[in-house]
Amino acid sequence: MITRRDLCSIALAGLFPLAVSAADKKPRIAVVYVSRTGHTRSVAEAVRNMTGADLFYIETVEPYPDEYRATTEVVKEEIEKNVKRPIKPLGINLDQYDVVILGTPTWWHRPAQPLKTWMETVDLSKKFVLTMSTHGGGGLMEVRSEFESLLPGVRLGTHFLSYGGVSRNDPDVRDWLAENKLL
Repeated sequence: MITRRDLCSIALAGLFPLAVSAADKKPRIAVVYVSRTGHTRSVAEAVRNMTGADLFYIETVEPYPDEYRATTEVVKEEIEKNVKRPIKPLGINLDQYDVVILGTPTWWHRPAQPLKTWMETVDLSKKFVLTMSTHGGGGLMEVRSEFESLLPGVRLGTHFLSYGGVSRNDPDVRDWLAENKLL
């Protein structure tokens, strides 16, 4: 004969896997970004603070000039000539992630060339991809539309745009993540 205690144990045993599987549904998030002045890094760090995401910073093999104006001239030439500046290996295994967030400063109205270089080496077709960019006054420009053209067929969430950097608990970042069902 089954006692009440046995029945409760059976019921709890049946419910426990549901609770575990619901917890397992939390998306695994990677933020892959380029940052020159730290503004894009601040958004990446806010995402990590709110979601536990792993951060992957793209570095070029040969650094850009330290002086801002010199960097803008080099970047302009790279964009015009479609130069693919070599980047250092990231050490990311995309199979471990459900969501990839791509972060970039706005360089001459577009995503940074090093991020585009990395994007050309990976397959994001099975990922949910969010994009974000920072700027110093130019706004969105062609950043989002260029992401869309570089990621045909990829399931894209909304874009986050920030003038400069953000705090670790920025409410706009939180709203963006919630809008995309990551919180």
